[in-house]
Amino acid sequence: MIVDLFRSGLTIQEIIYYLIIFLFALTLSFSFHEFMHAAVAVWLGDDTPKNMGRLTLNPIAHMDPFGTILLLVAGFGWGKPVVYNPNRLNRFKSHRAMNIMVHLAGVTGNFILGYLSYVLFIMFASLAVKFSGASFGLNAIAEAFEYTFTFSMMLLAFNLLPIPPLDGFHVLEELLPYKVRYSEGYRKFQRISPTIILVVFLASTFTNIPLLSNLVSAIKTPFVMLINLLATPFYLLFQVMGL
Repeated sequence: MIVDLFRSGLTIQEIIYYLIIFLFALTLSFSFHEFMHAAVAVWLGDDTPKNMGRLTLNPIAHMDPFGTILLLVAGFGWGKPVVYNPNRLNRFKSHRAMNIMVHLAGVTGNFILGYLSYVLFIMFASLAVKFSGASFGLNAIAEAFEYTFTFSMMLLAFNLLPIPPLDGFHVLEELLPYKVRYSEGYRKFQRISPTIILVVFLASTFTNIPLLSNLVSAIKTPFVMLINLLATPFYLLFQVMGL
């Protein structure tokens, strides 16, 4: 993703401009994702994420080296997994349901952030058209929220893939029989899964067949359509207000 900037033919000033916007959008998207995991775990009764300094939007607290590199290069990746103690979750009776809630908290956070970012993008883009004298600053803010929306949707879709260490896998894991979850083959699959993701990504890059991107796009599409639908009242409101 960011590598493409240097191949785009943009000027140095334009590259710096988009780098700032990209980094803002990326760090906010994945920091909010991991923060939501921590917040839901704490809400359900486990203070472990809070004690480990994960109940924060500070991106440094959530950085996973490999996931961050993939995030910067490809636009999707993951942060450092939020550690929590399932045995300390006590708000509801079903521990399985509470574990699923923790695992789905990140993508839910990305959906919420994506929705808010999309509404703010519409508002600031409309303001930029109306107040042309201040269009540069308003356009910059609009683009920042546009990319936050884009990256939030990418992270949401990517993390729903049923591959370790992604959230989609952990949700599926909660639904598997214990016999499968504690088998040697299952543990081996967990160990090699990050390598599988890397191989698929590299194969897609060098063969120009965007397998991973197409899969992420397919998962992302219904969520984008839903956000477009939910944002329609705001779009109409801004029109009525003359924005």
